[in-house]
Amino acid sequence: MSERKKSAFDERITSERAILRRYINEGRDLPTDVFPIGQPIIKNPVSAEKVGVYRDFGQRKSVTADMDVIGEFAGKSKLVPSFLEAGPRQLLYHDPQSVRAAIVTSGGLAPGLNCVVHSIVTRHWNTYSINEAKRGGVFGIYDGFIGLYARPLDKVRLDPDITEYWLDRGGSMLGARRLTGKTLEDLATTITENLTLNDINILYVIGGDGSLTVAHEIAKHARTVSVVGIPKTMDNDVLWVWQSFGFNTASEKATEVVNTMHSEAESTRRVCIIELFGAESGFIAANAALASGHVDLVMVPESFMALAEEQYEKLLSLYVEYLSRVVRDKERAHAVVVLAEGVGELLKQKGISLGGTLITGKEFAGQFRSYLQDKLKDRIGQAVDVFVNQPRHNIRAIPANAYDQTYCERLGALAVDNALAGYTDFMISQWLTEYVLVPLELVIVGQKSIPPGGMFWKQVISSTGQPHIESPPAGESMLST
Repeated sequence: MSERKKSAFDERITSERAILRRYINEGRDLPTDVFPIGQPIIKNPVSAEKVGVYRDFGQRKSVTADMDVIGEFAGKSKLVPSFLEAGPRQLLYHDPQSVRAAIVTSGGLAPGLNCVVHSIVTRHWNTYSINEAKRGGVFGIYDGFIGLYARPLDKVRLDPDITEYWLDRGGSMLGARRLTGKTLEDLATTITENLTLNDINILYVIGGDGSLTVAHEIAKHARTVSVVGIPKTMDNDVLWVWQSFGFNTASEKATEVVNTMHSEAESTRRVCIIELFGAESGFIAANAALASGHVDLVMVPESFMALAEEQYEKLLSLYVEYLSRVVRDKERAHAVVVLAEGVGELLKQKGISLGGTLITGKEFAGQFRSYLQDKLKDRIGQAVDVFVNQPRHNIRAIPANAYDQTYCERLGALAVDNALAGYTDFMISQWLTEYVLVPLELVIVGQKSIPPGGMFWKQVISSTGQPHIESPPAGESMLST
């Protein structure tokens, strides 16, 4: 077997188990502790009867339920690492009435952004009684880190009367533009200065792994500010998150699109290629395909990652041969292909060709369509038309469903509870069904991917009936189910 050509996809950690195994093998302790920026001495004015039982520093939740991994820790005479449990605190660091908090939504969109913002705002106002007469306030920052980097800050005062009307809106009412051309050091230094100039005590960063990387850097610079991350990614690829908010809504909408396109393809006797989001992880594509039950082929980056270079083109050839049989054998010639957008970029980075032409990345859906167009025939030998549907933005800039809206409410409220206690440099997360505080340094080491050797992906390809190439797992990241 030849050596694989290295790409950006090879450099990242793709599972929490991989992180745990690395620390076990190196004999190091997993950095799971989160600390306040100072000693909390303010008695919480909100009773436990109103917000629930106070959590203390001793209440923690295990990082894993995997008995094999737990056994490995025991074999090294080490305790299983644990995260601090999220929840209201009896002692606070920030005065809840005079605190000044800023909220930034950054990176790509996901259903539920406005719900998280509303939850943070209502928790500060309705639960902790923030008081503008004491200079307290919650500020929304426009346009992501662009607004946070600007002088003066591009901000707006928020209260529940304003944000309530955002709940049924998709996208982000604060905006979520990307800031480019700045170094991480420059970003963190300037943003820290701006936070100081505006007397901001708490910064909530709602974003994916890139935004959380910036948040971690800000936390290292802004020692008097509680920096809190709230994981946002429609792709569900943030580490140490059971499921990212918005993923449920996006998967549901993507499934609707797949079902609609199936009806279109079947009725018009065509083959439809549906390109969905998933730059480096194919969770949306795979979940929509499995939920629909009408998909003949689903292509995600992970299905190629563990293969040797010559196997990439072999797998593509197997896919084409398989689709040819599917179309030919059906009485009403048609097929549905679900494609994660990241497949094209991965194949481009690997220098893979399709029909003698190098794959160009973002145009892969069109390239694949053109290639299939010359290959697919129905049972009487007539050409079958192939078309591409790209509903990507239609599944992310939509309001959250009931599940995600409830989830966003929990995340936002718990973010406030722990920020007021002074904790910083952490992400609020639902992990193994429990809400916990995860240090940002653990979050930003990689991106979660579908294990191609795991049960979930095996069930997906069993559902579609598509061919696959068995290969040894490419490291620990491929071992989890």
